[in-house]
Amino acid sequence: MTILDSDLRNGLLEDPLAEVAKLIDSGLLQIAQQPKNNQLELDSRTLKRLYVFLIDHDYPGGSAAMHNAVFDRYDLSYRSCFMIGDPAFVEDIIAGLRHCPIYFGGGAGSGFKDKIAPALDALAPSAQAIGSVNVIERYENRLVGHNTDGVGFVAGLLSEYPNCIAGKKIVILGAGGTALPITYELAKCGPRQVVIINRTIAKAELIAELIRPMTDARAVGEAELGNELADADLVVNTSNKGAQPNEKFSAFAAMTGDEWGDLAQSMTNLKRLPKSAIVADILLEDMPLTLKLAREAGNPTHSGRHMNLYQAAPALKILTGLDESDETLLEVMSKAVA
Repeated sequence: MTILDSDLRNGLLEDPLAEVAKLIDSGLLQIAQQPKNNQLELDSRTLKRLYVFLIDHDYPGGSAAMHNAVFDRYDLSYRSCFMIGDPAFVEDIIAGLRHCPIYFGGGAGSGFKDKIAPALDALAPSAQAIGSVNVIERYENRLVGHNTDGVGFVAGLLSEYPNCIAGKKIVILGAGGTALPITYELAKCGPRQVVIINRTIAKAELIAELIRPMTDARAVGEAELGNELADADLVVNTSNKGAQPNEKFSAFAAMTGDEWGDLAQSMTNLKRLPKSAIVADILLEDMPLTLKLAREAGNPTHSGRHMNLYQAAPALKILTGLDESDETLLEVMSKAVA
């Protein structure tokens, strides 16, 4: 049975976060430290809804701060929180969260996007088409996966660089859980060609096969990176190169572990990229190495913070049913992560 907000106001639940505390005590989850405004009082008796965002390592995600700012704006006793766990135990984590009466879903971040679907009850069309989830809705006590990453990325990119997709050659670096929705939404916008580059070509080929009905698509290995950059119009890093603990590596080369050798190869490959080509990243760090090198080379760049912002408004409306325009929500959210 779904617990209603009125039940909580009437004091029917003495310890609403007890099940979350058990997951933390067991070591399956821990509260992330880096995201802004991510604190959670486990002894709270007034909280009516908790939204949990699962990630596999600590990084400065923005969704919690943006959501919590909206909750404060509308005086809602809700809370969003990033929590770190091992995707290998996703079934156990979700099973534990289901027992928390005020758990109303949340999201899947790094490491969980392409692993969490089997633990859910259903997938919305946005997630079904690509097999990747970033939003988890609790609907009539069922957990439903959605995806707003691709829509958010495209909206953020076009807000900064209008007309940068249609008719262009796009190079996608990486083939993980976030690459899927981003590539899918980009393909719907009429690019001339999309090339997915990944260490494991078979994984990139799955994405290429998915979007071929919409555009010319190829999958190649990292050895071809320099060749593919030579005539690219838009480069999108969807890998974790440049993020902790790989902050000393860029997405312009394979990551061998040789910091200086990989940097030299990055510079060699980057020299082949036209100066007019836009380099975009999905990472939330201030200036990940991929963007730093591109900016120093004279290329226009696009931060992952745009996607983080633009995917958050539709995600929040899915989670809460809040009847507000995206523009109003974005205004509150943008201030929260400024």
